[in-house]
Amino acid sequence: ERKLMGNEPSSKKKEKAKEDPHHDKEQTSKITNPNLPMNIIPGSFLSDIRKVYKFKDVLGGGHFGSVRVAYRKNEEPRKFYAVKSISKKNLSVKDLADLVKEVEIISTLNHPNIIKFYESYHDKYYFHIVMELCTGKEIFDKIVSDGKISEKIVAKIITEVLHAISYCHSKGITHRDIKPENILFASPESDAQIKLIDFGLSRKYNTNEKMHTILGTPYYIAPEVLKGEYDQKCDIWSIGAITYIMLCGQPPFNAETNNEIFTKIVKSELRFDEDKWSAISPQAVDFVKLCLTKNPEKRPSAIEALNHPWFASIFKEVHKEEYLRSDILNNLMNFTSPEKFKKLVLKFFVNNISQREMNNLTKAFYAIDLDHSGQIDVGDLQKAFTMANVKISENELKQISLVNDGKIDYGEFLMACMNQKKNIGKEKLIKAFKYFDVDDSGFIDASDLRNALLRSGNQVVNEKEIDEIIKEVNEHEQKISLEQFLNLFDIK
Repeated sequence: ERKLMGNEPSSKKKEKAKEDPHHDKEQTSKITNPNLPMNIIPGSFLSDIRKVYKFKDVLGGGHFGSVRVAYRKNEEPRKFYAVKSISKKNLSVKDLADLVKEVEIISTLNHPNIIKFYESYHDKYYFHIVMELCTGKEIFDKIVSDGKISEKIVAKIITEVLHAISYCHSKGITHRDIKPENILFASPESDAQIKLIDFGLSRKYNTNEKMHTILGTPYYIAPEVLKGEYDQKCDIWSIGAITYIMLCGQPPFNAETNNEIFTKIVKSELRFDEDKWSAISPQAVDFVKLCLTKNPEKRPSAIEALNHPWFASIFKEVHKEEYLRSDILNNLMNFTSPEKFKKLVLKFFVNNISQREMNNLTKAFYAIDLDHSGQIDVGDLQKAFTMANVKISENELKQISLVNDGKIDYGEFLMACMNQKKNIGKEKLIKAFKYFDVDDSGFIDASDLRNALLRSGNQVVNEKEIDEIIKEVNEHEQKISLEQFLNLFDIK
């Protein structure tokens, strides 16, 4: 895992960004570790990604590889992705295991403020992770380019970061490297959403276990991390440090060297200089103080932080009735939880809905998610339908909440509420069929399904489970024809 490190000089970043992992010269590189498990890497598909994606600009780079803009060759209208390509040349088996863990984590996360994972590939030279492309800037770059930032905008940004972290913590995942470089705006628009990125240092945890690896970035690292015994509340400290900087323009603990910064983080008292904080509201100051409480047991959880009075005006905007559109709620009410194979296909369509529809659905999701957990329960649903004056019976309400053990996450919400008439037609279904027909045989068989699941970040699925999924569509043969695929959606 990455140990403590400072930010690299911008000149070095630019130099690394010139690296091109797909240049022909790179394909002649020798593998220094021939013992890497090449055939099956859980959560990734063994294939040449260049057969599927066309690569364009390099967004950034580092020691292990680079991030590039790409688009799928057969996808219309054209959609752009960010592809993180990691060279296997100098990777150890542990490095590769850490990459697999990263894919395993990000493939399970589905939240509007977390970078979306699509699929992963590996070949002889590289491990590739295909993700959502954010065209906006890092939060500090955006602030510098826009000039002075208001306290209300800071509060809005921090609520979205907290939403993401609250959801992660509910899934038993700690990010462990929250810093400005890992918080991006999804697009250049002024009202663009925040996206939390880079789960390379994240880790699954349980409430009875402490983490001990000392890692992170100076200015944002919690004191208990430096002491080598910590839990998920280290993320709350990092959010507090970022908030402090955004409000006053300097770090809460500053010094000439990293070691001096670490000493101050552990031992020095938090200060709020009058000349920099006089115009900041008492609620904002109180929020920062709580997040930067040195004792993690007295520090708020992500949900507690979200319920701080500083965010009251933000949530008045988020929970507006106008976002609870009747067409969205009716789609949700009429949605029947699909079987496994149909669910996989619906996920494919969710990944291809228009940005405008996605924005409307995201606003509706947030408006319904009253407890800010990143999941919708039956209580949230009842209040939403009442607010929107949409009639629903108690039985219908319970039926919706049974989609996922009484709760609906963001991905399931999009699946249930998207406009199926608009997004699912014969032409689009044929494209979806070709996506799952990995070997282009004209049928979807067990091998295709296994590879499709690997590509989407799943571990290797056992044969029995794959057989059961195929039998949902075809009871008599171990393969699915295009006609049977279309019949799933009552299209001839």
